[in-house]
Amino acid sequence: MRLPDLSNVVADPQRSLWVGTEILIVVLLGVQAARLGWIVLSPAPVSAPSVSAVGEDRLAILKRFDPFFRAAPEALTAATTQAFRLHGVRVGGGGSGSAILGTPDGLQRSFAVGDEIAPGVRLVSVAEDHVVLARGGVRSTLHFPSAESGVLESMVQP
Repeated sequence: MRLPDLSNVVADPQRSLWVGTEILIVVLLGVQAARLGWIVLSPAPVSAPSVSAVGEDRLAILKRFDPFFRAAPEALTAATTQAFRLHGVRVGGGGSGSAILGTPDGLQRSFAVGDEIAPGVRLVSVAEDHVVLARGGVRSTLHFPSAESGVLESMVQP
C-alpha cells in the first residue's frame, strides 16, 4: 500500500487547512463513537440505599410510639384542641387545603395540610367546617368556635 504524496499539501496553505479540518473531524467522530459505545455497553450502575432514607424510617417509629405516656393519649388530644383555635379554612381538591389557626401564643398563622403546627402536632386534613390535627398518631377534630361561647362578642369588642 502506498501513501499519498503530502508535499503538495504543505506547499498550499488553503489545502493544508482543509486537510487539517478533515483530520480533526475524523478524530472527533471517533471520540464520539467511542463514548457512545461506552454508554451502550457499560453495565447499569448499582445504587446503594441512601443513609438518610434508612434513618427516616427509624425515626418514623419514634414519632408513632411514645413509651412514657402510653395511657394518656386522650389527654394529649384534649390539650391539643384547646390550645388552638380555628379561624378560617381553604379547602382544596385532592386532600389539599389550608387553615388559619390561632396558636397558644395568640398569633394567627396559615398552615397547609401536612405542616407541623407545634412540636409533634400536624395538620392532617381540612374540611369546610373543621380541621383534623394529629399528635403522636392520635387524631382530634378542631371545629370553628360557636357563637354561644362568647368568642364572637370578644372578637367584635375593641
